[in-house]
Amino acid sequence: MPYNRGSNYTIRTERWCRSCNAGTPQISCGCEYSTPEKFKVPSTLVRNVTWICRWCNETEVESKEVALPTDRMKIIRRFLSLSDDYDLMGLVIEAGAGELVFRVRLPDFDMSEMRAIQYKQEETGFITVDELMKVQRAGYERPTAVPPKPQPREVATLRKRERQQAFAGGPRPYD
Repeated sequence: MPYNRGSNYTIRTERWCRSCNAGTPQISCGCEYSTPEKFKVPSTLVRNVTWICRWCNETEVESKEVALPTDRMKIIRRFLSLSDDYDLMGLVIEAGAGELVFRVRLPDFDMSEMRAIQYKQEETGFITVDELMKVQRAGYERPTAVPPKPQPREVATLRKRERQQAFAGGPRPYD
């Protein structure tokens, strides 16, 4: 599992060690990117990952060519991350010969209002009939059926949100 703090990280896994001639626990202590000796199309980088065997302290450098992401891939990744940040009912991507078609289904109701009703029921133990009707018009039988807010996969975005909540005085969990 990677341990990420800024740009430094450590990967611990079991890999084959040539000097031990067995699968041993190893640690990745560095990753460097460099340009290849010959220019290639599409553009590539050489990724050099340094692995250290924990049994014999043998160092091995694993080199692999990695293609740089194209503009098409960057656009697709950006659209796929929409569901991490916003409440979407559906997202469909169709690829043609030179075009990308994105269909995004948005809810007809305000999900933040549905979650506010859900939090109110959790805290006070009751809600009004009008609030229950809003939840049922949104397609949920009970406020407990409202899904949680989507969480992004990027660690930087998660940390940014945590800092914002800490300084904004957001709700704190009861322990």
